[in-house]
Amino acid sequence: MALTAVSLRRASSAWEELEEAKLRTKEVHAAAWHNLSELHRTLDQQLSDHLKVLHSQLLNVSREVEEVRQEAAQGREEGSSKELEGRIQALESQALLKPLQQQLEEMKQKQNQSLESLHAALEAVHSLSGILCTRCPPGWQQFARTCYYFSTTTSPWLQAKDFCAQAEAHLVIIDSEQENVFVANQLMENKVFWLGLTDMHHEGRWEWLDGSSLALSFWGKGEPNDAGHQGEDCATILPRGFWNDIPCANAQAWVCERPC
Repeated sequence: MALTAVSLRRASSAWEELEEAKLRTKEVHAAAWHNLSELHRTLDQQLSDHLKVLHSQLLNVSREVEEVRQEAAQGREEGSSKELEGRIQALESQALLKPLQQQLEEMKQKQNQSLESLHAALEAVHSLSGILCTRCPPGWQQFARTCYYFSTTTSPWLQAKDFCAQAEAHLVIIDSEQENVFVANQLMENKVFWLGLTDMHHEGRWEWLDGSSLALSFWGKGEPNDAGHQGEDCATILPRGFWNDIPCANAQAWVCERPC
């Protein structure tokens, strides 16, 4: 009963944390997308307003140039075009149009900078989605981008393996020291849990359930030793994080894992 109560408390706590993580993720995503949308709308409006002003200024210059040309044509007919030609040259000179062109270039640079900020914000939202794991089933615990189930009952290794498969998971495969520490920290004192590690197919050649060879191990002192007349072909993890080999027919608790 005490173990059941502890497991129920852990499951309840894990469920509450999961719901809180989901809520935080939704709120962050909603705020991020609202801010990005407002930024995009503001930039579009600012760029549109500035372009309208520049376009209006250029039209005014073009009209004035055309008016002066017409006056110059009339002036040539009247023999007094020198002053008007000077006005045309002043209007068409680079010095007059350069400020407008510079303003347009500055607006383009600001738009590019804003787009870079927009992309950076999108990357931040994407990274946040990758960090938060919000799809672990009820009763499972999350570490990094993986969900873990710690059984409260016991079964032989093969039955434990089948249980995990039915949950679209597999017996835990330890890939790092951090993962080994996480799993060990969740174990109840004086209780042993199955790993997804065996040498039942080739004695002494320990392999994970996914077929990968054993590259990283945390065997206890003197283990694995394949003791007993029936041999010890399946691996377990103890609360302190050390591993041990025992007969696969023994009934032990187990750990399943699956991606978020």
